Amino acid sequence: MILLLLSFYGAAGQQLKVMTFNIWHGGRETGEEAGPLRVVDVIRDSGADIVAMQETYGSGERIAKELGYHLYLRSTNLSILSRYPIVDTLDAYEPFNSGAVTINVQGQPVVVACNWLNFPFDYWEMLEKRQVIDSAKWIHAFEGEKNTDILRGILHKLSSSISNSEDVPVIVCGDFNSGSHLDWIQETRHLNSGYVIPFPATLLMEKNGFVDAFRQIHPDPVRHRGITWTPVNPAAHQDRIDYIFYKGCSLRPIDAEVINTHSEVYPSDHGAVTVTFRMQTSPDDTRRP
Repeated sequence: MILLLLSFYGAAGQQLKVMTFNIWHGGRETGEEAGPLRVVDVIRDSGADIVAMQETYGSGERIAKELGYHLYLRSTNLSILSRYPIVDTLDAYEPFNSGAVTINVQGQPVVVACNWLNFPFDYWEMLEKRQVIDSAKWIHAFEGEKNTDILRGILHKLSSSISNSEDVPVIVCGDFNSGSHLDWIQETRHLNSGYVIPFPATLLMEKNGFVDAFRQIHPDPVRHRGITWTPVNPAAHQDRIDYIFYKGCSLRPIDAEVINTHSEVYPSDHGAVTVTFRMQTSPDDTRRP
């Protein structure tokens, strides 16, 4: 899971495509050699300009070289790839959970942070086994140190950039290992084993003024589920756990999709999420689609 911060002052209508992608043990689960190359295919075919990557695990340099992208390796887990130069690194949260850099996008600074949150228990497997889960305990567990507390630490480290989001827009994306309060609602109970869960991590993003870019483009969670967990096992409980959030009036999402196919074998157990943003120079141009 991943966090991005972007600051732009370019011409109205300029676009930037951002991806968050958990590549599953370095992408090697579908082949030591072929797997990472399939990750390359997914990224290249998407047209993503910046990729926040989780579970890099030794494949970052190879993937970046194949794409001709710049690479920042924050930890064994996290890396950031960019077709534009990475010019600086920033103070961030724990290396396994978060990393941040500044990218020069055609003369304009872009701050990118990549994140990954843990999960306190495997509710997906429990639902698959039809085990009853106490909703209050479920919410309490995800409120704590293994999930939402990590996000609080990440947001605290980035607080100065976030507070300046009206001048420098902020995009936060990554593998949250958590469902969304926008997806687990009354209208989707039949898709979620009868549960309605206000997941605290996505609520925290909303309380801090962030917008879920995929849900802004696709507001109906019944028609457009945006599933990222898991394309390798359709029989498993299907959930959306990878996100791209943004805050700031000068960015406008114009397209969002989940990618979970490859011409041979899809290389990950997570779907990749992409959002295309249009950069605005006037408040009048920032009306939501």
